[in-house]
Amino acid sequence: MREPLSVEAAVLGRDMTVLKREAADSLAALGAAHALISSARLAQVQELRPRVIEGQASGEALMALAAEYQGWQADQVRLFDALALVLRMGVPRGLVLDQLDPGLQEQARSHLEALSVEYQRRLLAAQFHPSA
Repeated sequence: MREPLSVEAAVLGRDMTVLKREAADSLAALGAAHALISSARLAQVQELRPRVIEGQASGEALMALAAEYQGWQADQVRLFDALALVLRMGVPRGLVLDQLDPGLQEQARSHLEALSVEYQRRLLAAQFHPSA
């Protein structure tokens, strides 16, 4: 496992176009991985269905597998929607702080620090409560 991304360091040290590209690349990779798993789940549903009809497997097993497939499919759609959103998003070239009035930079850094802390808190919560 790698260390979590330092949101603060990424925002302060990367061009906005690079951040957009990194987000798009990550979403595309996760979406593709999700699509592969979703396709495999569909194949399992299609394989189990005739066995249920023949009485070799339970209808509950098919329903559970179909529900799991639908969950994967719904997540996959959301991932590709997020990717489309990121790809359509216009971002200015340059570092974030270059886009701000110098008088607002201290306030922006404080806000960024709070956002970074919230991201870290959510990562920790997900680590200790993976189903949440």
